[in-house]
Amino acid sequence: MSTETLDMLDALEAHLAAVELRAARQASHEAVERLQRAYGYYVDKGLWSAAADLFTDEGSWEWGMSGVYRGRERIRAALGLRGPEGLAQGDLNNHYICQPIITIAPDNQTAKARWRTDQQFNEAGKASWGEGTFENDYVNEGGVWKIARLHFYQTVLWDYDKGWVFGNLPMPPASETLPPDSPPTEIYASLPEVYLPAYHYPNPVTGAQPEKPTLPALPESDPDGLVAQLSTLAKRVERIEDQRACEKLQRSYGYYVDKAMWNDVSDLFVDDSTLEIGGRGVFLGKKRVLEYMGIGLGPTGPQREQIINHQQFQGIVTVSEDGRTARGRWRAFVIGGSSWAPVNWGDCLYENHYKKVDGVWVMDKLVAPFTMYTLYTDGWHKVTTPNTRPESFPPPPDLAPSRVYLTYPNYYCEPFHYPNPVTGKVAPPPNPAAGGVASMNQFASDDA
Repeated sequence: MSTETLDMLDALEAHLAAVELRAARQASHEAVERLQRAYGYYVDKGLWSAAADLFTDEGSWEWGMSGVYRGRERIRAALGLRGPEGLAQGDLNNHYICQPIITIAPDNQTAKARWRTDQQFNEAGKASWGEGTFENDYVNEGGVWKIARLHFYQTVLWDYDKGWVFGNLPMPPASETLPPDSPPTEIYASLPEVYLPAYHYPNPVTGAQPEKPTLPALPESDPDGLVAQLSTLAKRVERIEDQRACEKLQRSYGYYVDKAMWNDVSDLFVDDSTLEIGGRGVFLGKKRVLEYMGIGLGPTGPQREQIINHQQFQGIVTVSEDGRTARGRWRAFVIGGSSWAPVNWGDCLYENHYKKVDGVWVMDKLVAPFTMYTLYTDGWHKVTTPNTRPESFPPPPDLAPSRVYLTYPNYYCEPFHYPNPVTGKVAPPPNPAAGGVASMNQFASDDA
């Protein structure tokens, strides 16, 4: 075998090894997602043993201010403090786990992830809601991903009837029946107090970019078509990485908005980006995004007695064939309010544009029409905001709204950027008459 042939084979093997490692890390990303979601399904139904089996032998579990439990058996017992295996009659223990930002280590052996969860509880006839954030560690043991450290930070826990801000409940303290193995690693309080769990990752635009194996150059000659096959495989892996990067970008936006981290929000945009939320008009560039957030939504940083959660989930991201642009459809479950401002909740859609600038994915156009926005105390069947207007929200926009529509109880459907995934048919544009036009008299709120 000639030296030239050996060199070509060595180049092919090196390239294949780098592609395989990048592909394996993407598979690990999926495995960690499934692992954490499985945990949520198990605890929903009080399957404490199944949930504990997701941990390593030396794994740890820390929930709010309950302290730290170590090892599977201790974790199983701690989970069981909530009630019997399978839950008690009439008990509700739902945990909606979403908005993951997962970082797989370069060697594919460990990972970190930030998640959030909404909670619905009913225990002994007492109903409550909750919301909070996970910052967890995972480990790859012989090809099987397991939870090494689960740490849940309770953002808010509230009485169902009173709602957040005015119905806040304290976090349960450490159990006297089953004392933890060690005290809480961090001391904090949920709403009305405010606490920001440390991010395990930097800002996805301005921070250091995730490390990934570089792909060695491929030989120019391709007698057996191997170079073409490897190039195609590498491109497929890169498009998956692009999709993950866009997902991380959008989810980071949600986490930053939650905590009024306006500088971090604006850093996700570039100078020619645009932002349009509701009917407030179009804002041009990252400087104006910062003004929109800081002037319109309040001071920078988490504020005591305030919550402005914008949870990002249900994303469908479509990356262009050349990997330079992407589109994403998302939705946000919004809960907001404070002791000095109305307590609202709502549903918002996104049809966003992303682009890759110098190898980094950034926000190009954020377009977020609301579906419904209402006071928590009255509910969507009594009072809703038909839509926001430029004059109702400081600061003024750079451009008028790109579309005029009415939110619930009227009907508006933001056009889909993607075809039906089964039929391939493009969805027709929304019919302005669809759903009818409801009377606004009984629905319009004063803060529209």
